[in-house]
Amino acid sequence: MASSADVKGMGQRERFVIFLVGALLGVMLLLGGKSCGSEKKQQMRQVRSALSMAPMMYDYAVMKKGFYGKYVLFERVDAGAAGAHVRTVVTGGTRRYAPEGRELPEEHIYIKETYPAGVALTEAGPVEVYEFTYADRIAVTLRPGHLAAEVALQSGDVAAVWPGHEELLIRLDAWRKLPGGAPWGKLESLVRELNSHPALASAHLVRIDWLAEADLIRANSPK
Repeated sequence: MASSADVKGMGQRERFVIFLVGALLGVMLLLGGKSCGSEKKQQMRQVRSALSMAPMMYDYAVMKKGFYGKYVLFERVDAGAAGAHVRTVVTGGTRRYAPEGRELPEEHIYIKETYPAGVALTEAGPVEVYEFTYADRIAVTLRPGHLAAEVALQSGDVAAVWPGHEELLIRLDAWRKLPGGAPWGKLESLVRELNSHPALASAHLVRIDWLAEADLIRANSPK
């Protein structure tokens, strides 16, 4: 038969074992939670890096709202088919940073909003159709036998390799810094001029598939 000292000792050992197991479980849960949080944060970083525009812009587009306010750098309204109006605006893109934390040059977005006939051109909209492209770059395809160096704008911007694409890219860095500011109203005519360039087979603004990117946001948002 166990003595009272043995019973007392056994109780202490049991309490110690329970404490030790509890502590180990706590550490495991804590580490597991941190791991899951880290994976989630990494996933969200990858989603953000895949987006072309600021999150607010997707919200506005989903709600069929127009883009107005101090961030609009250029605006033009043209007549569309069947009494519709096409409003073209240029606004800044989302801020981007290099891996070491350095802020990268500002991007610009070119937006075309189509308002149905009879709808006032206001933020409330509703906007019937959107078209989002980059306002700071033009994708071009060379004709056989020609070189990228042949495609140079008067501003000094030159066609260069576009990593991961067969097309070349003209980044409008100098064009946006022309005296008097970027001539946004001439952007589409610049693309037309490039389409008649003897070294080029085609030229176009780089489209943003905002619907696919909005779906990506939904798929990674908390349920």
